[in-house]
Amino acid sequence: MKRAVSATLTVLLLIIFTQPSFALEPHRAPNMRIHSEIVYLFNLDEQNLIYQRNADQPTYPASLVKIMTCILALENTPDLRVMVTFPTYIQNYLFNYQVSHGVTISLAGLRAGDELSMHDLLHGLMLQSGNEIAMIIADHIGGSQPGRQPGSWDNQDEFVDMMNRRARELGATNTNFTNANGLPDPQMVTTARDMAMITKHAMGLPGFMDIVTATSYVARPANRNARPEWTTTITMQVPGNRHFYPHLRGIKTGSTPQAGRNFISSASRDGFTYLLVVMDAPFINPETAAVFPENYAFVDTRNIYDWVFDNFRTMTLVGRNMRVHEIPLRLNASQDFLPLETADRLAALVARDIDPAASLTRIYEVPDWVNAPVQRGEHIGYLRLFLYDQELGRVALLAAETIEASRLLLLLDQVRAITRLFGVRVAIIFIILAVILYVALMIVRNKNRRHRSSYKRRRRI
Repeated sequence: MKRAVSATLTVLLLIIFTQPSFALEPHRAPNMRIHSEIVYLFNLDEQNLIYQRNADQPTYPASLVKIMTCILALENTPDLRVMVTFPTYIQNYLFNYQVSHGVTISLAGLRAGDELSMHDLLHGLMLQSGNEIAMIIADHIGGSQPGRQPGSWDNQDEFVDMMNRRARELGATNTNFTNANGLPDPQMVTTARDMAMITKHAMGLPGFMDIVTATSYVARPANRNARPEWTTTITMQVPGNRHFYPHLRGIKTGSTPQAGRNFISSASRDGFTYLLVVMDAPFINPETAAVFPENYAFVDTRNIYDWVFDNFRTMTLVGRNMRVHEIPLRLNASQDFLPLETADRLAALVARDIDPAASLTRIYEVPDWVNAPVQRGEHIGYLRLFLYDQELGRVALLAAETIEASRLLLLLDQVRAITRLFGVRVAIIFIILAVILYVALMIVRNKNRRHRSSYKRRRRI
């Protein structure tokens, strides 16, 4: 039996791994032009990678860095109503940066000495992409660490160390942050896969999605009457904008001439939710040296979402309490096999043009046999489902019936089990040898006794 099961598994594995590669990952590329050099599309419901292009290629994140800044702020601020002050050194640094580099960077309109709540600052960080706000948060969180206080450049370095430690904890091992806002730095690097890991974690933090899905926000500095109003850089979630996409929810844009246009977003439709990272979309026209008027990160995002929503579906592969297999049964006189049923429903995301019934491979991880008695619902093993070389999932297999053991067969099995024990076998052999020896001694003794009796009779005669 064991040899047969082993041979069957070997054949199944050969079938699986010699099939052409189905793509949940990598799927056949979308039938469209994709401008972005880097793409990572992930289904959050089934935790499946749907499509990727250069997902592990090192690249510059630009303002996508602010997602990690937001994570650390949410995780290290027990009360978002805490007031935070804008240190003068940050304002001076950013002014000198723009002058020395001859650039205009994204700012939220704050000035040194402003006091805002962390709640307000996070909206300015994620909606307006304020570079000064990222540094204000870094100074506050870094300065809250033991032995530090806000208002020192060293707090920026402390915060960057925290960013990199948190990235590694989240599995983003190919990422190196060098600042809190994403301003260009040759040592700053990440990948689309890493940014997806970081963003998935952020999406689960209380308040994060409320912030990144807002389209506008009015801040309330505690020490002046002016109220900066911030609007989202994600025009795809602004009704009436030409880029508006009704299914989109957040999350963050990022653009520099070095990084191109980057965009991380999520979208939900028909019960499906996806996370999409597009990076290095064209920003500067190499022929004219002018900025492209079209945001190709938004164009790619819309087209990729339309493609995945139109071409993928969730299919039930096995239902709950469905009888799918049986295995040999021992110690029951009237039944030789135990039927197995699934413990749960198993569904998976598959391409609409794939027929799972024709391509699905099942591997049963079950024992060679089971002994009665068996109770219905008793866990027996697992069923693993593969579509070519992609494992779609596994479901527990349970006994589908209650089956009692036959008393005689159970008794015989117990006797066999006892006799299989080494110590018992030795004892039995010892007893048998002792009996044989005793019988032999008795035979010899009786023979000698008869011999003596015969001798005595002859002497009397």
